[in-house]
Amino acid sequence: MSDQAVMLTGSGGFLGSHLKSALPEPLLCPRSTDLNLLDYGAVERYLHQHSPATIIHAAGFVGGIGLNKAHPGRMISDNLRMGLNIIEAAAHHGGIHVCVVSTVCVYPHDASVPTPETSMYQGYPADDTAFYGIAKRTLHTACEGLRREFGLSYSYVIPTNLYGPGDYFDEKRSHVVPALIRRAVEAKENNAPELVVWGDGTQTRDLLYVDDAVRGIIATLKPEVRNDIFNLGSDRESSIREIVSLVCDVVDYKGRLVYDASKPGGAPRRALDSTKAKTALGFEAKVDLAQGLESTYRWYLQNRG
Repeated sequence: MSDQAVMLTGSGGFLGSHLKSALPEPLLCPRSTDLNLLDYGAVERYLHQHSPATIIHAAGFVGGIGLNKAHPGRMISDNLRMGLNIIEAAAHHGGIHVCVVSTVCVYPHDASVPTPETSMYQGYPADDTAFYGIAKRTLHTACEGLRREFGLSYSYVIPTNLYGPGDYFDEKRSHVVPALIRRAVEAKENNAPELVVWGDGTQTRDLLYVDDAVRGIIATLKPEVRNDIFNLGSDRESSIREIVSLVCDVVDYKGRLVYDASKPGGAPRRALDSTKAKTALGFEAKVDLAQGLESTYRWYLQNRG
């Protein structure tokens, strides 16, 4: 295997599949049947056998609010164990740069908006997704500790809420955009007079098209920007009400919108400050929200079922 090989975990997932398409060969994409990331010995043996130059760790046990609330134990244990196995094995092997793909859920519930990277350790994350967020946040601490003791080279990337073709549209795993698209399509097809949306609609989100995120992640692999944290955001904070309206326009659903404040809506505000990524990486989101929603909707129509 070439000493420039990139190893990508989670290549079968939403973000991972887009990374796989964008990364150059030689590329290692072990699936769960090839490599159990929950087994440290298996990870260590895999790195010894293949000796990649870079690992992009995009694998995880992930999903929307419903999955987080149903499986808080797995959220913290599986995500923490997978990440620790990767970075510890890489540190002990030596000569491997690790890019950890994190989550906006690492940030405190009451973080300032737009949120800079320096806010990560300044409070407890939003309760609905806290266990996932704390697992991912701990991986940054572990990267820094392993850097100081063993010389691990790392980059730690925090994309905002991602969406796009290939996203998870099933009810248990979907995030806000695919969940809204699927429900709007079903409401339209069933001639439903109303569409019920979780939360009161005042919550805000920073939505980043998946191809933009891929460009940002790959940019963090440059040697001159290593051992640092980078937010990847869209520079647009949109309310759930605005997002729902755009989705309904794309789907052409004309029914009444009902907001159910008794259902969890997640963190009240989310938007990332991407100034560092702009300065150091030249990163800037290119896909407009309406354009991205249209592409995602078209993909869903062609691939559902």
